[in-house]
Amino acid sequence: MLKINKLKKIKSNFPVIVGEKIISKSVCNSLIKEISNSKNFDDMIMGGRSRINKGSKNFNKYILGSKISKKLFTTFNTESFYKKIDKKFKTEFKSNIWESLFKPKIFNKKKYTLKRKVNSKELERLLGKNYKNPNLNLDIDFSVSKGGYRLRPHRDDINRIYNFLIYLTDIPKKNGGSLTLYKKKANKNLRKKFRRFPKINELSKVKEFPPKKGSIIFFKSTPNSYHGVTRFKEKNCPKRFFIYGSYAFNKPVIWKFKNFEYHPYIVATKKRMLTSFHDSNYLLKSSNHAN
Repeated sequence: MLKINKLKKIKSNFPVIVGEKIISKSVCNSLIKEISNSKNFDDMIMGGRSRINKGSKNFNKYILGSKISKKLFTTFNTESFYKKIDKKFKTEFKSNIWESLFKPKIFNKKKYTLKRKVNSKELERLLGKNYKNPNLNLDIDFSVSKGGYRLRPHRDDINRIYNFLIYLTDIPKKNGGSLTLYKKKANKNLRKKFRRFPKINELSKVKEFPPKKGSIIFFKSTPNSYHGVTRFKEKNCPKRFFIYGSYAFNKPVIWKFKNFEYHPYIVATKKRMLTSFHDSNYLLKSSNHAN
């Protein structure tokens, strides 16, 4: 089903591997049909993205009744497949790379990152204080976006190791909906902080990926892995069907770059939000080393 050997690295400021025609058109069409046939979605976010999220009762029902989606989910939801992806990144990126300080001990097929509204104190309690000996799990959703969907530049949740995006439809570039990678405009050898939601004027575009049926993008969810989605204009084109997922720890990731460590810091707020919407920055452990 998946031609992983065709994935190749691209030039970027953080580790990214991509490939076209990784999934056949017939499989993509089957996945589109199964998502379209779903009568229920768990939520709608970001101005028009409807999701079926791993962990929900709706997801379990969807997988039971969707043969191809179940096959793809089963493939991704294994330790052996995770190790293939991890090995691929290690092969493609051999020097000056970001690594998690702590390695996962167990791959738990049944676990998933909770999607519920909490304030910052509740989120801190949920994540705990000891980040050692993490377990690993797959998070995944089957999604369809209507016109108006967009995603501002950001870095993903602090518990994620790898993210991936699978495009199921071809969308003309003029219609938007492209995954866009960003980097900081100011060049520095070392940064004291990586904000989760940087200002757009602090960033410059590195690469855009217009949706192409059967293509996949994997990237390491490093502190500087800034990305977003341009506004999707649903005019004279199909809806934006896609699958988004990640391999995630059950605890926040402490990242190591060369000999420096970056630790997460959750910005205090009384507002109750989904965990994925919280502002959590990465700070250099010892600012004495920073330029």
